Amino acid sequence: MAAPIAGVLVAAGRGERMGGDKLWIELWGRPVWRWSLDSLLAVPGLTSVVVVAPADALERFTQALPAEGANRCRVVAGGAERADSALAGIAELTRQQLPDETVVLVHDAARPAASTELMARVAAAVRPGLAAIPTVPVHDALKRLDGSGRMVAAVDRAALVGAQTPQGATLANLRSALEEGQAWGRVASDEAAALAAAGVGVIAVDGELANRKLTAPGDEALLRGALAGAVAPLSAPLVADGERAGLGFDAHRFDTGRELRLGGLEFPGEPGLAGHSDGDVALHAAIDALLGAAGAGDIGSLYPSDDDRWRDADSAALLAGAVAHLGQLGWHAVSLDLTVVAAHPAIAPRRDEMAARIASLIGLAPDAVSVKGTTSDGLGFAGEEGIAAFAVAVVTRS
Repeated sequence: MAAPIAGVLVAAGRGERMGGDKLWIELWGRPVWRWSLDSLLAVPGLTSVVVVAPADALERFTQALPAEGANRCRVVAGGAERADSALAGIAELTRQQLPDETVVLVHDAARPAASTELMARVAAAVRPGLAAIPTVPVHDALKRLDGSGRMVAAVDRAALVGAQTPQGATLANLRSALEEGQAWGRVASDEAAALAAAGVGVIAVDGELANRKLTAPGDEALLRGALAGAVAPLSAPLVADGERAGLGFDAHRFDTGRELRLGGLEFPGEPGLAGHSDGDVALHAAIDALLGAAGAGDIGSLYPSDDDRWRDADSAALLAGAVAHLGQLGWHAVSLDLTVVAAHPAIAPRRDEMAARIASLIGLAPDAVSVKGTTSDGLGFAGEEGIAAFAVAVVTRS
C-alpha cells in the first residue's frame, strides 16, 4: 500500500527584492502562491496541505483558499527563517496525527510553475531514509569572484546542478532533521541541506526549467510566459465527431450607477457595467460561444437590444434561455472555457464559485467549466474603461 502524501507550502516570505508582497502578484488571474497550492492539491493521493503564511496574514490566506480544496488545507503562522516555517508546517502535520511514513512535499510558494507531474515524481522517489529533490543542469559558465568583484577562478560545473522545490522526505525524517538543525543552531539553505546534515540520503530527480523562483523584478514576466500554456493553449480545442466549437466575446464599459454582476455573481461595492441587460460580459461571452458553436446566431439575434423585454434582464436567465434554445435545435453543451479580462475585481478569489455557478446554469458538471482571470497590465479598454471576456464552448448533438 502506497504511503500517504502531504504538502507544506512555505509562503511566509515578504519578498523585499520585489518591492512588495510578491506572493500576491497575480499571474493570469491567480496570485503566485495559489498556482503553487493548486498544483500540490492535484497530486494523486495527497490528503493534506499546510500553508505556512506570515502571522499577520493568516485570515487573508484562509479566505483565498480554493473552495474545492479548502477541506484539505490548514493555514498556520511561519517563522523568521525558512527552516522555522518548514518546521511549523511539519508540526501541524504531526498534530494531524499523520503517520511517520507519510511522504511530505515541502514547496516554495514563490515557484508557481512547478507542475503536478513534477511533484508526483518527487513523491514517488521518497523512501524511508531517502529524500528526493528536483534538479536542473547548470548551463552557464561559473566563476568565483573575490571581494572586489574580480574573477579569481573558474568553477567546474560538471558535477553541479540547480536545486528546486518541492523537496520530499518522510514526515519522520523531516521532523528529526529540522529539529536537530534547530537544536544545533545550523542554518540550512533548504530541506535537502538539513536532511543531508542529519544523515539522510538525498537523491535527485529531473526538475523543470520552467520551475523558476519569483525573486527579482522582471521574473513575473518570465513566469507569466511559463504559465501561459496552462490558461490559454495555442491550439484549438479538440472536438470529437459530431461536436463543434464556438468562440464568444463581449465587453462593456463601467457604469458607476450599477452594482457589478459578473459570471452570474454579484460583486458588492464594485462599479457595474453598462448594457441593455445587466451587462454581465462573462455570461454574454458564454452565450455567444454556445450559440456560435451550434450555428445558431449570436446573443443579439436571440435577445435583441431594441426589445424592452430584455432591459436590465438577469443574464443568468438569458444564459439558461440560450441553453434551452440550443436544446430545441438538437444541441447540448459539452464544456465551456472562460477568460475574464479585468483590472478589478480580482477573479481568483471567486473563480471556483463562478465556475460552479456557470456550470449549474448550463447544466454541466463543475469540472466541465473553467474560469480564468487576467489583466491587460493597465493597457487598453480592459485596463481602465471596462471589462471584457472571451469564451470557447463545445457542443454536441443531443
